Amino acid sequence: MKSRLNFYLFIAALVILDAALIRSPNLLGKIGLFVYKYHYLRTFPKALLTVFLVVGITIIFSETIRFVVKKQLIKNLTGKVLFFLLTALSVALAIKVGLDFSSGSYAHTGLRFRSGAYLLPAILVLVFVYGWLTLPKISLPFPESPVMTDDDNKPSIE
Repeated sequence: MKSRLNFYLFIAALVILDAALIRSPNLLGKIGLFVYKYHYLRTFPKALLTVFLVVGITIIFSETIRFVVKKQLIKNLTGKVLFFLLTALSVALAIKVGLDFSSGSYAHTGLRFRSGAYLLPAILVLVFVYGWLTLPKISLPFPESPVMTDDDNKPSIE
């Protein structure tokens, strides 16, 4: 439990860092935020709320999958497959962000803004991989041996 708390405190620090980076584009980036109506990134509190909501929803998905596996509502393998798919989607998002911010008008928005854009999908990947690695192991009950049962109808072996 303590390691999960430490992990989520680390994620909270990354969320604050990401919001600070996204909030500080260069002049061309500020013009782009205005032109493309990205009003949710114009101030630090708005950027923090946006990043917090995205990461918070990711954490809710991760913890929900962990909870239903722990309560045995779904199998451990199903949980692993779900985490794999969510991690793959996050990696695909990171690749898309990398492609978008390496050329075109986004490439001129400033190093801090681009770093913040790269950091958000990396946080999502971290959350899903952590959920995958800490998925509860479901132990199957040890089956009873048929020899050890006390059945009156069967002859005893002596």
